[in-house]
Amino acid sequence: MHTFTVDAPDVSRAWLEAATHLSEIPGRKAFHTVVRIASPLQEDLHLRAELDRLRAARSKEPLYPIETVVNTLFPAKLAATCSTHEELTDRYRTLYPRLREVRRNAHGTYFGRLVAYPGTPEKPEPVDQLARVIHRLDKLRSSAKWSAVYEAGTAHVTDDSETWEEEPQETAAGTEAVIRAAALDTQTLDFPCLSHCSFQLDGSTNTVHLAAYYRSHYMFDRAYGNYLALGHLCAWVARHAGLTPGTLTVMSGCARLDCTKSELGTLQHALTTPLFRLGA
Repeated sequence: MHTFTVDAPDVSRAWLEAATHLSEIPGRKAFHTVVRIASPLQEDLHLRAELDRLRAARSKEPLYPIETVVNTLFPAKLAATCSTHEELTDRYRTLYPRLREVRRNAHGTYFGRLVAYPGTPEKPEPVDQLARVIHRLDKLRSSAKWSAVYEAGTAHVTDDSETWEEEPQETAAGTEAVIRAAALDTQTLDFPCLSHCSFQLDGSTNTVHLAAYYRSHYMFDRAYGNYLALGHLCAWVARHAGLTPGTLTVMSGCARLDCTKSELGTLQHALTTPLFRLGA
């Protein structure tokens, strides 16, 4: 089995190093890869511009701009106009039915699953999972006792929706941030490739780190925008819990390189030019 681990200071270097690793592997496919990014809202402007240019230049199947990919997971522009998490949730839920009219969003969006996870016949109200995570982090940030009670995907989201404001237990009940809805996501391909997110609190530094797991990841089509979006997500949760955003770790069950050798070479060359930073 081919695999690799990447540790990089920003999104651009992390993405390029992961793509380069894949280009050197037979079949350009690897399993259980790990990409760790120290500052997931920083990127190299020249590489980003080249990546967007190459994506748009594909004549047969032009790809969406990176910004569009980002917004399926975190609506950064909308969030910038919201002062509270509740405001963002309310406004996004209002837009959600219209967003789902777009074919690629027929099954929902990642952010939609985070703030409006489908209810059940017994509990039909959509669940705002991020509100639950933010509440817990805010409540426990002064304590060093808890560090990993924000695990995702261990139970059904609505199992304890009536009691999630209580003090967390060792089992981490009520702290899920799940993407997949088993009753709805019966298709074997496409959405959702992101399975779940997990937030860890470092009480000694008041920092929250984010880990995300993808069952499948296409590096050229999606990964760069996914990394940025997850950086925005971590920063949003940290901000509203009174914490500092930390490291992003992305694990992929199967990562694939879906660009040409020429496209990758152009992007590798982009980092030989003077660097400019794009901050959060």
